[in-house]
Amino acid sequence: MTTPALATPSSPDEAQPDLYVVTHANPAEQAKRWRLHHQIWGEGFDLTLYLRREAALCEQDYCRNNLKMWQLCDTQGDVLASLETYATHFWSMGPEGKVSRLSGQTIASVVVDPRLRNHGYASTLMQRVVAEEQLSGTRVTTLYSDVGPQMYRRSGHMLHPAQELVRHVDAGVHWPAGVAELGMGDMADLLAADAEQQGAWLGGATVPAITEIGHVEHVAWFHTRSQYRSWARGMTPTPVVGATAGDNGWCVWTADAAEPVLHVLAWRPRGAAGAKSLTEACLAHAAERRLTEVVWWDADRDTGLDPYHREPNRPDGTAPRPRDKGLPMLAWLQPGTSFPLLWMGIERLGWR
Repeated sequence: MTTPALATPSSPDEAQPDLYVVTHANPAEQAKRWRLHHQIWGEGFDLTLYLRREAALCEQDYCRNNLKMWQLCDTQGDVLASLETYATHFWSMGPEGKVSRLSGQTIASVVVDPRLRNHGYASTLMQRVVAEEQLSGTRVTTLYSDVGPQMYRRSGHMLHPAQELVRHVDAGVHWPAGVAELGMGDMADLLAADAEQQGAWLGGATVPAITEIGHVEHVAWFHTRSQYRSWARGMTPTPVVGATAGDNGWCVWTADAAEPVLHVLAWRPRGAAGAKSLTEACLAHAAERRLTEVVWWDADRDTGLDPYHREPNRPDGTAPRPRDKGLPMLAWLQPGTSFPLLWMGIERLGWR
């Protein structure tokens, strides 16, 4: 890539529109950007395995049907910045008390070549993409930021304060009685029922709120990432994606992060007994995978919205700590309406 000779805007708002073209990357262009992704986010992966992982993720239904890679180019065709968007859906309960299903996009992999940074290219691309998605019917965009939120705020995104609940994994933890493993084949019915319950739950809320709808294709995408992380660690991948305690609830997890951590993606215990059993299952699975921590996002956050007045069912024996990366952000793009008072479920744990 040649370094483009562009006028450098002092802020993205001052960028001259005729200097930039926004395109969708073709497969060859995607593969070229993946090499840059590896330089920035590929910790623990050799390049060959990382490129295999990205290609495998693109073959997942979640990506085939939902993924777009956007590029900001100059008039010579050089790529200045890129990002990815993944289509998703949300339940929203507006000020009038009506629950509706909205189209949304999750933004990921916002990247600029280190030689081209500090020129406002990422901010310009963010603003262009959000504006185009809004015109095409998108009403919510979300992202998880490992850097400061200033750039994302320029495109309308608001930070959702988050904490994580952590439990250290001790050796010799055993799988609890009465709890079964969940595989991908178990997910579709569970998540479909969960989506219905979320909509019904939100309909009983007392203030405007929004919650992301989970679906099986996204869990399969996380599972593929987790498989490649296992290979990068020299381990055999596991088919297990969660645990069920029957009538006492269920949970879904992933181990796809660079650090040796089991992240809980969905936490659905029913009562303290369910929370205790599922916590033990998380710890046992983490121990089997030689992981050092189990991490939940905001699993005890009291929203005051629950019309059924359930107990928060905090994971057993956890300690809170501030979350300093992967901070969730959201932009509300519905014309003529105000931002929802509460943003539910974007911390990956949803309703309880």
